[in-house]
This record gives sequence, C-alpha cells and structure tokens, in this order.
Amino acid sequence: MSAPVSFGGIGQAFRSRNFTIFWWGQLNLSIAAWVFRLALAWIVWELTQSTAWLGIVAAAQMLPILLLCPIGGVTADRWGAQRQLVWACAATGATGLALAVMAATGTLTIAWVLVLSVLNGATRAFTIPPRQAIVPSLVEPHLLPAVLGFQSATYYGANFIGPAIGGFLIATFGVGAALGYFAFGAAIAVVTLPFLKLPARVPRLGAPTGFAADLVEGFRYTARHPGIRLMILYVGLIALCMQPVVDMLASVADNVLVMGPQDLAMLASTFGCGAMAGGLWIAWRGRTDGLIRILLGCVAAGLIAQLLFAASGSLWLSMPALFAIGVTVVITNTATSSLIQNTVDPSLRARVMAFDSMLSVGAPSVGAVLIGWAGSYFGIQAPLAVAAVVGLAIMTLSQSHVRSEMANLETGRLTADLRQPA
Repeated sequence: MSAPVSFGGIGQAFRSRNFTIFWWGQLNLSIAAWVFRLALAWIVWELTQSTAWLGIVAAAQMLPILLLCPIGGVTADRWGAQRQLVWACAATGATGLALAVMAATGTLTIAWVLVLSVLNGATRAFTIPPRQAIVPSLVEPHLLPAVLGFQSATYYGANFIGPAIGGFLIATFGVGAALGYFAFGAAIAVVTLPFLKLPARVPRLGAPTGFAADLVEGFRYTARHPGIRLMILYVGLIALCMQPVVDMLASVADNVLVMGPQDLAMLASTFGCGAMAGGLWIAWRGRTDGLIRILLGCVAAGLIAQLLFAASGSLWLSMPALFAIGVTVVITNTATSSLIQNTVDPSLRARVMAFDSMLSVGAPSVGAVLIGWAGSYFGIQAPLAVAAVVGLAIMTLSQSHVRSEMANLETGRLTADLRQPA
C-alpha cells in the first residue's frame, strides 16, 4: 500500500518536500531543546544546590515568552515568517553555545545562567509565531490537523529521546557538551529552513501602518472574530485547568500516592505516552471536518479524567487517568490550532497564532502557580478537582456558541473583514 493510504494524513503530509524538510529541522531542534532543559537544570543545581533557583531559572525562560510572543507575531507578519525563524533559531542557538563555552571553561556563574536564560526565552518568543505561521504553507489546508498532530507527537517523542541523550552527554563529556548539543540542534534548523520553497507572502492591504497599530490590529481581529475568539478561550481553558496537572505530579506522587522518584518518572512517562498517542491519532485522521465534535468531546473527557485523577489514591487508577489527560490535551490543542489556522486571515496569521502560543506555552505556569498555592492550604487533590469543575462549567456554557461556528471553522470560511474598527 502507498504511504498516504497506509498512514492516513501523516503519509499524505510526508509527500510534501517542504514538510519533510521542515519536520526534520524541527525534530532535531525539539530533541536538542529537551537536552538543553535537562542540562540547564543540572548546572543550576550544581551551582546553587537550591530548588528556589531551579524555579527562578525556569521562570526566567518562560516570562519573556508570555511578554514577547505578540511582538514576535507582528514582526513575523511584517518581515516574513521564514526569514524571522532563521534568525531567531540562530539567536536561540547562540545562547546555548554561550552557556556551553562558559560551562566548559569554568566561568559560568548563576548570574550568567539567569541572564542567558532570559535571552533564551526572548529568542524563543520570536521562533514560535513564525513556526506556526509557516505550517499552512507546507501542505494543503485539509492536512493541517495531520501536520499539527504529528508535530505534537514529535515534540513528546523528543521528550523521551532528549533526556536520554542529555544524561549520556553529561555523564560522559560533561554538562558543557549537553548545552552545546542545543546549539547543534538549532544549527540544523537554521541550515534546513532556507531550503523551503514557500509561496509569496500575502500582500498587506491598505496604507502602511506602524508597529503599534499592527499589534493592536492583531488583538482587535482576534477579539472580534467569533470563531477564533472561542478557540482562544478553549486554549486558555486547557492551559489553565488541565495542563498544570503535569507540574503537580511530584506533589501527588509524594503526598497522595506515597511514591518515590522512580514512580514519579513512571507517572510523567504515562502522560507523555498519552500525549504521543493523541498526536499520532489526530495526525493519522488528517482532516478538519468533525474537529468541533472531537474538540468538545475531548475537553469533557479530559476534565472528567482529571476529576478521577484528583480523587484517586491508587496508582493503577491514576495512570489510566493521566494517560487520558495526555491524549485529550494534545488532541484539543491540535484541534484549536488547526481550526484557527483554517479560518484566520493570512495577512494576520502570525499575530493571531502568537496569542494561541502565548496561552498554550505560558498560561500553564500561571495555572500551576494558582493550583500549587491552593494546594499548600487544602492539599493538592481539591484544587485539581476544582480546576476540572471550572473547566467543565466553561465548556458547558460555551459549547452552543462553539457549535454555531462549526461550519466557518471547519470549512475555512473567512468571516467578514474584522480588521477595522466597527
């Protein structure tokens, strides 16, 4: 059987030369990013022996993404997504190279780690919007769910491969080699991106506008488009109510399930396996029709699974619940991104997708802080259950509105021009 028949949407996507090149570069960068994450945590611990510093450095990487992603969307729409992605990947690789050189020469201090972590997060804020904006140019529109789902599966697959490579490099060659591997992965992405043959950029309509006006235009368009506004609501719902479960696993393992580090790793791997399975399934399915029903069903199923996980005191009930959460988180994130990509005005694509990325990447840390703070007073199970109930309530109240936008979102029908003030 041919690849498209055997592997559904995945096989069809890999018939695209552009997608194959893009995926290969991003695969190497994703693996390298997980190596970098492990190596950075290791060097911070070596330098400080402080869990507080581990949290500070992690936040230092995340905060610039929350603040700068919308700006990265504007620059990608103005300058060109492909060009920006090349330079932003080069810049993010440079931060890894600087850390590697300083670690290898023994000159790395926690102050330099903090500064370079902030710079790394800032450069990532300029890679995420153009990376998402490029995707629709790689394949035909109906294959967007396949491509986005396979990207999610690739990311979580890298979660297994990257730490293994990082652990080997740290043990064998030192932490500098592991940090340097990140620069190597970024270099592969930089080298492969110019080989993409993308269509000409969509011309900007009307008179030239300033940077601030472009930023406001992106906010206005996202807020006024009924379908995209609802999808952004669901991105925030998943990011705040479901994704923080992963950050709370240590507390659940220790205080609820009374487990050790090895069992904690098993819980994290269970979520990762579910996420990979969800990404591969939505990629194999490979089409946009029916995504609204899948989205609503998976949101409900994931939140119910979270209620079971919160109530469980048993490992053997917690693991299936975590697997289900992993499956549904990736499917819902892929569905919302696919539907936004399918209907957004191409001239505002990077700006709108920047808001999607800002929430999906940055908001889980906000949710984790809120749930973790409540957990310090009430135990971790109650806040996780409350988050699930809040999510179910939002879904119940909004689902009729989501269904009313089904035709526009799934067929890619553009709403009337929403770029100008009413």
